[in-house]
Order: sequence, then structure tokens, then C-alpha cells
Amino acid sequence: MYNKNGNLIIVNYNGVIQENSNEILKNSILYQLKVSKDSKGILVSLKGAIYEGNSDAIVLMIKLLDTLNKKLGISISIIDYNMELYQILKKITRRSKVKLFKNLNSANLFLDPKAFKQGMRVLVYDKNEENSKKLSQELAKYGYDIVRAKDSNDFKTRMNNDKDYDIILTHSTLNMDFTRSKSSGDTLMLSKKLILNLPVFMDTAVESLVSFTGLKAEKSSHGIKRFDKNLKIDIICAVMKFNGDIDGYFTLVFPKDIAVTAMESLLGENVSEDDIETLKDGVGEFCNIITGSIKTVFLSKNIKIVFDLPKTYASLEETDNFVGHNNGVWIDMQLEGKPFYMFITK
Repeated sequence: MYNKNGNLIIVNYNGVIQENSNEILKNSILYQLKVSKDSKGILVSLKGAIYEGNSDAIVLMIKLLDTLNKKLGISISIIDYNMELYQILKKITRRSKVKLFKNLNSANLFLDPKAFKQGMRVLVYDKNEENSKKLSQELAKYGYDIVRAKDSNDFKTRMNNDKDYDIILTHSTLNMDFTRSKSSGDTLMLSKKLILNLPVFMDTAVESLVSFTGLKAEKSSHGIKRFDKNLKIDIICAVMKFNGDIDGYFTLVFPKDIAVTAMESLLGENVSEDDIETLKDGVGEFCNIITGSIKTVFLSKNIKIVFDLPKTYASLEETDNFVGHNNGVWIDMQLEGKPFYMFITK
């Protein structure tokens, strides 16, 4: 059984969790993706599942979901588990792309954040302090008002004394890479395959912007350095992590006036420099457009690559904190003779 909530498909896993149910689960996911092409993610609900101690069946289920995630390029997550299953799933999914969300609301916060209004108040608790911190940091990037409980007593106190929370997020695991190593010096931490395909990023960005805005775009220069957080301009940034045959981070840096020019050319209407959220959405969409075209070019070269959803910032410092401190390729671009930038790093 399955249903849809916004841009997320929910596939219900009913009955005993066993190995011979995996093929049914796989076919349900593939069918739903075929008929719902605008989906942002698949949620496997374990509300009706029965666990009889067969951990091997869970291991095989996670392997299946992780394989589908990488092959199809769409987020696949598990929701509606009990605490016994959470402890098992958290351990098994640790090295996979499969995410764990306690319920549908928690999944929506990360996978389809526009389903909720900006500024919602979210209470976060996990007995693992590091996981609680990661969840809070990631949600804060979407503009939510985060309250993080220090421990179980603090959580219970807040629950009893303050009912003014839009969402309560607990016992969820993102399985995101927050521990990338830092490097210094002049080492370029990019794979040979990525370096050989840098022209795809540069040329496709130019072609995409020209095609969608009608403005003249071109590359002026590029060099090896860290992300430049010292630009003396107001900017809007979008970052997309990518993985597959090539791994890394693609960053688009638009000065605010360029973001306005590009958006007005795309939309055919006036956009205010003070409307930061609209500008962030716009630059994020340009990033989506460019990386979508890049992915198509790579497929023609038999290179499989998956881009995560864009993270958007109005601060160079915040962007630098997200992409890390590795050297990368900094590319100076121009749109109608005015500078904007791209940065690609490992």
C-alpha cells in the first residue's frame, strides 16, 4: 500500500519483516516513481511492520534501499519505527544513504521544507548529543527556530511547560557526512576524474544561464584556492553536494545585484534586493538548472552522478563553513559583463 504527501511518496511495509518481502517493496517503490515523477523522496513506513528478531532481514532491506537510493538518485528514508527498531536501524544504516525520521513531519522538515512555513518552532531531542547537534544545525539552515533539549529531563520539562512547538523532532538520523577532513597548503583535493571533467561544469553553467535568462554569460578565469570568503560584496550562495562516479561540492556565488538581474530576466518581473528569501530561492533554482544540465551531459559520457538538494546562504562565512576548508577550483564568471563565481571542491 502507498500514498502521497506533498512531494513525498509513502510506501507502507505491512506484516512481518522478512527477506522475501524485499522484492515486493522494491517493485512498489519503482512503480510509484514511474507514476509520480515530481517526487522528492520515498518514505518507507514501518507503522504496520512486525519485527520478530530477524535482523538479517533488516540488513537486506537497508541494502536494497541504499542501492535504489544510489541508482535512482532519489532520497529514500524510513519512518514510523518504534524504539526497538530505531536502535537496530540506526546501527545498520550508519554507512548507508538511508535516512531515519521518526514520523512524516520530521521527514518533511528535511526532504520537503517548503511544505512548512519559514520560522516554525522545532523542539529537537536525541540522547546522542552529537546527533542532536547535527539535526539542529541542518534545520537551522532552512530558517527554522530551533530549541534543542539538553537531556531527557530537559526534554520532558519543555514538553510539559511549553506547548508552543510546531514540530517535535526526536530519534531521527540523517546519515550525512559532517566529518570531512580538512586540508591546507596548495594540495588540490579533487579526483583525477573530476579535474578532467571541470570543463563540463564551466561550459554547462554558461549555456544554462544563457538559455534560461537570455543574458550573455562567459568564463573569464579560474585558479586553485580555498573558498573566497573575503569578497567585499553582498552575495547569495547555493551549494549542492554531489556523489557517484565523481564526488564533491558545487557552489554558485551570485553578488546580490547579479541575482536580481538573473531572476528578473528569468521571471520577467521586478525583484527587490531586500527580498533575501526570494533571491535565495532563485539562486538555488539556478543551481538546480545548471546541475540538472551537468547531470545530463555526464550521463551521455556514462558518468553517473547524483546532486543533493541545494543549500542557500546570504553569507560567505556560512557558505565557507558548509563547503569546508579544502582547496578547490575557483572560477570567475561574468553575466552581462558583471562578475559572479563558481567553486568546486572535494
